[in-house]
Amino acid sequence: MKTGTIHPKQFLILTFLFSWMVWGGMIIFNPADQYFLPLLFLGAFGPAIIAVYLIHRYGNLEQKRDFWSRILSFRRIGAKWYFFIFLIFPLILLLGYTFLSFFGGSFSGLDSYFGGINGPWDFMYLLVFMVLGGPLAEEPGWRGYLLDPLQEKWGKLKASLVLGVIWTIWHLPLFFIAGTSQYQKGFGIAFWSWTLQLMVISVIMTWVYNHTNRSILGAVLLHLMANFAYPLNLDGTGEIVFSVVRILIIIPILLWWMRKPASKKMLSGSAF
Repeated sequence: MKTGTIHPKQFLILTFLFSWMVWGGMIIFNPADQYFLPLLFLGAFGPAIIAVYLIHRYGNLEQKRDFWSRILSFRRIGAKWYFFIFLIFPLILLLGYTFLSFFGGSFSGLDSYFGGINGPWDFMYLLVFMVLGGPLAEEPGWRGYLLDPLQEKWGKLKASLVLGVIWTIWHLPLFFIAGTSQYQKGFGIAFWSWTLQLMVISVIMTWVYNHTNRSILGAVLLHLMANFAYPLNLDGTGEIVFSVVRILIIIPILLWWMRKPASKKMLSGSAF
């Protein structure tokens, strides 16, 4: 394979093999408690590990510098986009519970989100746990490696939806591992609400990514906020209400994309 080229098919094959082998082993062998989180996190890091491997094996010097700059640089993200990143999912949470109140629902309470935190060290532990448990493990791969070639092939909207489907399928083994949030959801209405959530996040991720100089850090922070502001303890009505709110939130993005043709200039800065 030529140096300086990106390999999305190889990325997907290796990522699924890596993560599913780890998680599949957990399903089959039911590891002891002390190994549960390390193995769960190891599988979650599949996208990042494979992206770093492929970048350093096949990427040229410019691509390697670009990749790490997009992970480490805070300057790529403009001030207004920091506001967007840190507020969009709390806004969805607020709107969702506001609409849910008309159906007799209520906010699950701050204790559901911050219960057991008794000081700054507890909060820092939770923050590190949440950054590692998804955002940093996944985004260097999904957005940092795969999104560019998908957009170049299919444009923003289709690329976002395709990546959302891939993202959903990749998570499926977690629904068979007792102790994960996915296992608790099962395959009822909560599963479909969660799937829609991933599709919505994928659209919002692409929107932010394309407006922050292809920042992987921006995707990591956005993923973190999506995890922090995820509604808890919803019944069937709550899942439906939040699904509607999520769709309403991304309608302006979808309308803008349909109104404005895909800009070649937008992707011209891609190193891939």
